[in-house]
Amino acid sequence: MRWVRYIAIAIVNGFGVVIGIIWVAVPTTVAQPSLNYQLALSGRQPDGETPQSLSELYKLRDRLKVQLDNLAKTSDSAPFPGELWKSAINRQQSQTLTQQLQNVQSQIQIEERAKYNWDDAAKLAAQAVLIGRTSNPSSATWEESQRLWQLAINTLRLIPHDSFLADRAIDKTIEYQGNLSVATYEMQVARSVEKIRAEEEEIRERVRKEQEKKEFARREIERKEQEKKDRVRKELERQEFEKQELARKELERQELARKELERQELERQELARKELERQELERQELARKELERQELARQELARKELERQELARQELARQELERQELARQELARQELERQELERNQQATPQPTPESTATPTPAPVTPAASPSNFFFAGDTNRDGQINQQDEAGKEQWSLSTGALISFNDRNNDRGKIPTWKQTKVMVPRRAAMLSQVNLTMSESFKTSQLFITADSIASPHISVFQKTGDGWQPVDISGAKPLVFSTNIVLGVEAKQFANRNWNGTVNLKATAQNNGQEIASTTIQMGVSPWMIAPNTAPVTEVQVSDRGAVNSEFISQLKQAVEPTGAKVKILQGDRTWMQDTQKNGYVQLPEKSEIRQFNVALKSNSEPEKNPPVKSTQNPDLKVVKIGNPRSLDPVSQWSDGYGNLQVTPPIPGHPMGRVYYGNSGNASFNPEVLDFIQAQRIQGPPVDIDTSWLLTRQVDEIINFIPTQTPGQYVMAIASPEAGVKLLEELEGRGYGDVAINRGLSTETTVSAALKNRALIQHNLYLQNQKLNPIIEKLKREFLLGDDQIIQVPAMFGYSGYAWWPNMVNSVPVNGKLLVSNPRGPMIDGVDYTQERLRQLLLPAGVSVSFLDDRYYQELKGNVQSATNTVRKPEERPFWQSLPNNY
Repeated sequence: MRWVRYIAIAIVNGFGVVIGIIWVAVPTTVAQPSLNYQLALSGRQPDGETPQSLSELYKLRDRLKVQLDNLAKTSDSAPFPGELWKSAINRQQSQTLTQQLQNVQSQIQIEERAKYNWDDAAKLAAQAVLIGRTSNPSSATWEESQRLWQLAINTLRLIPHDSFLADRAIDKTIEYQGNLSVATYEMQVARSVEKIRAEEEEIRERVRKEQEKKEFARREIERKEQEKKDRVRKELERQEFEKQELARKELERQELARKELERQELERQELARKELERQELERQELARKELERQELARQELARKELERQELARQELARQELERQELARQELARQELERQELERNQQATPQPTPESTATPTPAPVTPAASPSNFFFAGDTNRDGQINQQDEAGKEQWSLSTGALISFNDRNNDRGKIPTWKQTKVMVPRRAAMLSQVNLTMSESFKTSQLFITADSIASPHISVFQKTGDGWQPVDISGAKPLVFSTNIVLGVEAKQFANRNWNGTVNLKATAQNNGQEIASTTIQMGVSPWMIAPNTAPVTEVQVSDRGAVNSEFISQLKQAVEPTGAKVKILQGDRTWMQDTQKNGYVQLPEKSEIRQFNVALKSNSEPEKNPPVKSTQNPDLKVVKIGNPRSLDPVSQWSDGYGNLQVTPPIPGHPMGRVYYGNSGNASFNPEVLDFIQAQRIQGPPVDIDTSWLLTRQVDEIINFIPTQTPGQYVMAIASPEAGVKLLEELEGRGYGDVAINRGLSTETTVSAALKNRALIQHNLYLQNQKLNPIIEKLKREFLLGDDQIIQVPAMFGYSGYAWWPNMVNSVPVNGKLLVSNPRGPMIDGVDYTQERLRQLLLPAGVSVSFLDDRYYQELKGNVQSATNTVRKPEERPFWQSLPNNY
């Protein structure tokens, strides 16, 4: 039967295409043999115990092994002499069984190898069937199917001819040969179809190119015709332009002549004004120096008079002590004489009256020492008063010595400053008093106690004594004594901060007197805790904004969305305060306590339009104190914003200035309020202030061009500065990338396109002039004064109009709030749905890790201001006491 099957294989190989057409639909089952395949016989009938499958071979092998084991056990027993023939038979049987076992094991190996090849061929056939079922198969797909069928056939041919599977392998080979023919046919058909499609595509491509050639020729004709028309139009335009240019130049010449006359007139007036100003300044300087000289002379005379009085008092005290010592010695001598006389009179029966007379002794005056007459405040600033505060109590500095708190009882309501009021009232807030202790021994109970202050400081402080009836005012002129106690508690408050008239220190003297004579005294020096500004890098507790109605409702909504997730609050105020930054400058003071430091928020209130600018109380600090410095100034319209507190800023801690350094805008003719600058200087902790040239800005305020922004790294910051040059480069970059027609300043009154802005050469040259003549010198000065490195400076793209206003919303006039930066939406060009100017700022701030929120401040931009000008912030004071940040005796 096998030769019949081989003939069938040859027929299939010879006429595969015909059979393939007949067997197009390949049954699913042809390549999926059962996993529980049982080997069957190839048509041979069983002959006795001849195995017909692999499992029967396994059974036969096991049976032969058992027979061999049994035979081995029988041969182990010693045979009788007459039974030697049985041993020979056993050996013969053992050899036969061993040979049969070897044959069976050899047959098992053949069958196992045949089964492995059978299963492998089935897997290949299954893969070929799966590929053949692919929807819309290509020629490559059919080629892969052909390859798999061929591999399956080759694998079946590896099955040995003497295997039980040999006959089935021949049948399966015939089936696979048919499938191979189908795959071959389908591959040829697919290749033919693909070739036809490629030829059709080539024809279509030739047709398309021919059409493009004709279209190109048509367009070329149209282009040449248009060029001809354009040349004619440009010639007409050129002639018209030349005519207009001649007229324009004539007008420019006339305008230049007019401006030259105006300039000469203005220069003449300016020279005359400057001369008058110079003369007035010289007169004021001479007057100031004369007043200073007179004041110094008066102070020197007062000092000498005090020294003379002190020396005289000390001399009188010394003489009194000597007199008392002599009197004591005299009394002791008289007492000894009296006792001697009494002893002598004991032998006399009638003593004389003189011998019994006893003189009245004079009172004994207690001697003063630190242990029995203690007078001190919190000299070492540890929050408690004890003997450790004796050392250094007479010499005060910012880094050591007892501190006094400013405690303005008027709270910005009275017309007369507190320090000018002669009537001393009960303290408004006793918690604000700085405690001073006066303790003494019982030997002083017959004495009178007085507290006096130096004449310069007396008008600026108040002293109170704590009694059973509460705090009572103390007469610090020395006319009225204290309520006596061996443990006196005093409270001291300052009625103003240090300023140009007073350095903020006071010498307090405690004196004990008996019968008008001084028997003990000691002095301490105290100083007012300085007023400080928290930098923009400090955490924010509250952001304040004015409700302007519908015009800024969207701005307030966006402000709340940006601020409240940071933990800060937004306080919305009603009233006529558009520019919240200018109304007051929020600051703080620090005082020591036993376990921590006391922090008090104190704000400087603007003097301009007081009826429109009442003090702004913070919801986070209802006890905020508000003070005014100086008097309102009458400024010309150009300089009207110079005194706004947006023009007074402070840096973060920098080398040499651990609490930061104040800087302000100087517009030349009208700088920031000099009284406030003197006040800052008098604090001696964030000065001397650095002036920045803001004469070219419309608002004259320094926060328009400089801002310090905290980074993600604690204690580190970057300085953002407006850069007109960066603004011009941004426009040039956009035009170079083909975005010249894109709008900038979108939705504003200054809306235009990138190309139109660049064509305005006067605007471009003006901004480049500002960069070279104004901003670059400012950067060099800031690097020098604040010790900044180039890596700490970020030049933010900006442009300014001719009068000094931000031409697009100013991104430097921004507000850092607890890790987020609130920035004006610059309304830059939209490129692929992204604001290009916004993205540039994000890239600049990316190394610092700053998160940016852009706010719609269109209302403020049209009024020439932006986010920081429109808001105010209450920031947390520095947690570390300022005296721990300063060097000794600072």
